[in-house]
Amino acid sequence: MYSSTIRRFFRRSSLLQRIETFLIPQPGEGIAEVEILKWLASPSDKVSEYQILCEARSDKGFIEYKSPYEGVITEILKQPEQMAEIGEALYKIEIDDQKYPPKQSHKKPTEKKTEPENPQPQKQSLDTYEKVLTTPAVRHIAKSKGIDLSKVKATGKGGRVLKEDLIAYMEQGSAQAAPHPTPQTAQVQPTQEDQVIKVSSIQRAMIKSMTESLSIPHLTLMEDIFMDNLIELKNSLKKDSDVKITYLPFFMKAVSVALRDYPIMNSVLLDNKSEILLKSSHNISFAMDSPIGLLVPNVKNCQNLSIYEIAKELQRLQSLGNQGKISEEDLSEGTISLSNIGSIGGTYARPVLYSPQVFIGALGATRPRLEKLNGEILERQVLTTSWSADHRIIDGATTARFVQRWKELIENPTQMLLHLR
Repeated sequence: MYSSTIRRFFRRSSLLQRIETFLIPQPGEGIAEVEILKWLASPSDKVSEYQILCEARSDKGFIEYKSPYEGVITEILKQPEQMAEIGEALYKIEIDDQKYPPKQSHKKPTEKKTEPENPQPQKQSLDTYEKVLTTPAVRHIAKSKGIDLSKVKATGKGGRVLKEDLIAYMEQGSAQAAPHPTPQTAQVQPTQEDQVIKVSSIQRAMIKSMTESLSIPHLTLMEDIFMDNLIELKNSLKKDSDVKITYLPFFMKAVSVALRDYPIMNSVLLDNKSEILLKSSHNISFAMDSPIGLLVPNVKNCQNLSIYEIAKELQRLQSLGNQGKISEEDLSEGTISLSNIGSIGGTYARPVLYSPQVFIGALGATRPRLEKLNGEILERQVLTTSWSADHRIIDGATTARFVQRWKELIENPTQMLLHLR
């Protein structure tokens, strides 16, 4: 009787487990695929509800995939650097059938498609091929040469097939490549031959945005700004160990103050081309040079923020940008832009609008220049700036007046104190 009880217990326990497949959800309108960046869990790991399992990136920002269940990961279906379409299976997890009873509405029709009744040989080959861990460039070369990557001996970290492995395999025919003495991470390496590399999600977003933006007629104006007073004010501020105060928060606050007099600069031309939407929030975008490419997050509601608060938000966004973890929320709803090219180098530029925004400023380097002031020749610190406007709705006179107002605020920064909240 004791043994029969044990048998019933194990038989009942096995029935309480089921496998669920996590399908990649739609993160936002217009997003068709995501790039897998990193896994924070492995097969056989026990995970809790809402635990972050995977990091990914779309052309609109960073994404974290959390587990909707407590359970055990049984299979990971997409590897880092792979592209995955919305709706595709990302991983499988074993869960408690009693804790998470199956519901008819929760059934996932695509699960049945993962194991076709009559699989084609070509599809099987493709599945095996896609599971090999390598870079898009290596994958492309292998496809063009008709090479089965599963037969190439991998010497990279985590079983990754390196470019050197593929070259050695091609040179030795069907023989396996010798281990490489110093495995490297997946990067685009200098080469003496042509390479094809996959366009990243960030680059795809830039292609789309710039193609749209360059169809808009631009009006560009350049102006020099005397920075001496702002430099003196910034240097006089008490140092804060938590927040680094740079010039960018002053530049942003001056934009916000100037927008009160010229709200047309903070607008959107609606699709019907017969109406203009004046935005109430001053969500100032700024171009960020990050390890994954150009990002354009924004500081929201600058009209309600002090310079210190803007600096604090900038620091948060720059920290996320350096990690490649800027979210879609931080990238969306910007209303006007600044690009601080001077932090890298450069004097003047012709900034391109960040559509659907209608105004952008590019800030060059600040350099000393000899200027005549009150009969004396003095060395002044001069910031070079360039501004572009959507010439369909903003004329040259309005652009010049806005820039002059911004110039006045930067050259006399104490005026901004009247507008701080």
